[in-house]
Amino acid sequence: MLSGGQSIAAVAEGRQTVVDIVETQLARFEQRDHAVKAWAHLDPDLALRQAGTVRGPLAGLTVGVKDVLATVDMPTQCNSPIFEGHWTNEDAACVSALRAAGAVILGKTATTEFAFQAPGPTRNPYDPTRTPGGSSQGSAAAVADGQVHVALTTQTGGSTVRPASYCGVYGYKPPFGTIGVEGLRLLAPALDTIGLHGATLDDVATVASLLEDRARLTEPPASVRFVKLMSPNIDQVEAAMIDLVDTTMGRLATAGATMRDLVLPEIFHAADDCHRLIMAAGMARSFRDLWRTDRARLSPSISTYIELGMTADDQALAEAWQIRARALATLQALTEPGEILVTPAALGEATVGLESTGNAAMHRLWTLLHVGTISLPVGTGPSGLPLGVQLIDPMGWGDHLFPAAAFAVKALDLPARAVVAGA
Repeated sequence: MLSGGQSIAAVAEGRQTVVDIVETQLARFEQRDHAVKAWAHLDPDLALRQAGTVRGPLAGLTVGVKDVLATVDMPTQCNSPIFEGHWTNEDAACVSALRAAGAVILGKTATTEFAFQAPGPTRNPYDPTRTPGGSSQGSAAAVADGQVHVALTTQTGGSTVRPASYCGVYGYKPPFGTIGVEGLRLLAPALDTIGLHGATLDDVATVASLLEDRARLTEPPASVRFVKLMSPNIDQVEAAMIDLVDTTMGRLATAGATMRDLVLPEIFHAADDCHRLIMAAGMARSFRDLWRTDRARLSPSISTYIELGMTADDQALAEAWQIRARALATLQALTEPGEILVTPAALGEATVGLESTGNAAMHRLWTLLHVGTISLPVGTGPSGLPLGVQLIDPMGWGDHLFPAAAFAVKALDLPARAVVAGA
């Protein structure tokens, strides 16, 4: 499969039509959907009708939309019986912007229930006995399997970065608030962040530049200052992932990057614990009406969190926000502008079984602190499944994140992800 950038260029130069590109990806969908189950809704006829009419700078790019984001011409069902057959009368703001730029919205990618924990139908395209991650599982799997160039995601805990690591794609969680959430079925509004999965860093940067309205450049600088981070929960990380981070840091240093280590103080362990309370309180507000009218059709996992949020003590919640503020101030005092933190993008390879989507231990803190992160598909684990390394820009709008990622892609000689082999 051509990358999104290659497809855009092919259309602009008249070597291919948008219809040609969409037909190729629909053929891949037909071949692999039974095994991967990445889509909540995909109408080939609708996709081809779009392909025949689109114009704009992104003509040739195909996009999957996580099924918690509104689309006027496809249902938005959030993997919940409460929203089965639900249609909206307008697109989410990010979807509208992509359409206006000429991208084809190929379909709605599968999600966990309301982007929380109860799994959707998707399988890891490398091993169908393993989870693709959550909650942006369909987005990661569809991109990894070559069925779409880029897919929209969300992250409230670890739902962009972990699936990217598990499925071997690029995963971008922007700084909080840089992509508008209008048209998103909110989970916990103080944390919800719309992000991206892509087969190449350039594809992610192209879409991020549009949606954030700021240039996300992938020209690698001569050098980058990387900080190997000992973050909360590092003791849970599998040995293969630790080895991969160490090897990656060594290769980056050989390529000219500067390095140092940083052990985060206790305030960050406290902040990591605060994520659960802040998320639960946000969910209680978001689901107040559904709790009153449709409680029986909510899963036990989401009901437990809503109940926790409903019983949250105001003083405890205020203290959690204060700890979060102190942790962010401490992080920025411990680092300098331009330094990029490096951590595992997950605890290890995708876990066996489909009942759980994995552990957000490597992501919660960064979501809570509202900083920008990118997962790079750097290597594989002992079972041959993907492993990702996470880059974090602790400052403001994350302006150093994409250049650092581009440096890493060049230094590590990372290829564009190949289409997953399969029947």
